[in-house]
Amino acid sequence: MKSIFTTIALAALFCLNQSAQLIAQEQSESNEKGADKLESVDQVRVEDGKLIATAKGKAFSPTNSVVMPFKIKVMTNLTFTVADGSPRKLKDGQILGKDGNLQSPDGSLVPVMDHITQNGGKVLICKDGVAKPVSGETTLGDGSKVFADGTYIDQSGHPTKLLDGQLIMLSGSKIPATDTATMKDGKVVVQKDGSLITLRPAQTMMMSDGTRVTGDGTVIGKDGKTTHLGEGELVKIEGVRRR
Repeated sequence: MKSIFTTIALAALFCLNQSAQLIAQEQSESNEKGADKLESVDQVRVEDGKLIATAKGKAFSPTNSVVMPFKIKVMTNLTFTVADGSPRKLKDGQILGKDGNLQSPDGSLVPVMDHITQNGGKVLICKDGVAKPVSGETTLGDGSKVFADGTYIDQSGHPTKLLDGQLIMLSGSKIPATDTATMKDGKVVVQKDGSLITLRPAQTMMMSDGTRVTGDGTVIGKDGKTTHLGEGELVKIEGVRRR
């Protein structure tokens, strides 16, 4: 008799365990589906402490986490992760686009994916948003190598020197560099080759693609088209390219 009761108890425990696992799986799938519905989001931003997403020109407040390309996941508590890395805080005025670039009010535009870049002649490795100098040799996912002196050796063994502002993911894939020009507090700030530069009123800056930006807010594109920056406005300009 005791053996029968023991068998029944074990069977009941097994059923309860299976049921709990099934519920947990269904809940997980439900959460994933909720996030997956937002994969078409073009960008997210923080405005007055609230998360705002934009999809197909329409803005809305997400109720689920937002999944974007490059394994970016943005949570409703104003944090985001990239490829299950450490959580990072989205700050007021910042915009995170589906291209993986994080735009800040100061005019800076940086990729959130782990990458290597060169700034002011120094080679930096950026992981989870934290930049550290490269020491010695770093081998990337595709077998290419980057050295502390700025030497880059591709998969074929061909060596070149990194350019300031050049961006390479740790997988070895190249990231198109994007410069910016913005008007902040009446002053024109440009991001060129990875550095922010405030222009003097009469100063003109030639950008990497041939665009000219002047200190009065005039932007003359490489196609000759002229625009004028308004306060808080930011324009994106093609950055450095290895020809």
